[in-house]
Amino acid sequence: MTIDTDVFFREGFLHVPGIFTPDEVMALREKTDACFAARERIDPKFVSYVHGAFVLRRGTEYDPLFASLVERPEIQALASAALGSQPAFNALNVIRNEPGQAISLWHVDDVLELPLPEDIPRFDARIRLPVLWLTVQVALSDIETEAHGPTQFVPRSHYSGRRPPKDEENPMFEGQGPVPVFCKAGDVYLTNHQCWHRGAPNLSDRTRYVLQLQYATRWADRRFRGVA
Repeated sequence: MTIDTDVFFREGFLHVPGIFTPDEVMALREKTDACFAARERIDPKFVSYVHGAFVLRRGTEYDPLFASLVERPEIQALASAALGSQPAFNALNVIRNEPGQAISLWHVDDVLELPLPEDIPRFDARIRLPVLWLTVQVALSDIETEAHGPTQFVPRSHYSGRRPPKDEENPMFEGQGPVPVFCKAGDVYLTNHQCWHRGAPNLSDRTRYVLQLQYATRWADRRFRGVA
């Protein structure tokens, strides 16, 4: 497996194909569907809805199948390449978008960590901005066209030092608009949570599945958890 971290740090995302087998994808998707079917009987701490999309949260606590993914060597290698050795695991979620559903609001995750004042237009491109945590996204269905609701990014927008403009369907950063991540079930892509992104609306007639594993640097993990 080749990991081009230069692309990740420069563009804000990186696509790595063919990590999970078809049998593994099917097992994870079936487990998600079973959870969805039983959602009324599941502890609410494991279930939420965001813009209509079903989200299975805290997956490592919910089922051993999900917990087994945390130490998977390929996932650990990707997280370590971006965050440094021994990244700390934070969370595992699965998003299930039925037709017509999407978490389609442009955003950065959590807080804007490196804000710039208005009179400074962007960070110098020669700087490799620090990444304190990231999301490893695992496609559990083929996402091959715009209609399938791909994750969209505005490349290099993490250098803006700003949140995406409000109420813009196609935000631009230095002339660059959104780029979709087309992928096959079993592919993985890394996302810098400070890069402007969203899930495009699922306009197809099939369900979109994306599993998310989040990791942080050891320093950030300790700070987030309030450990001195």
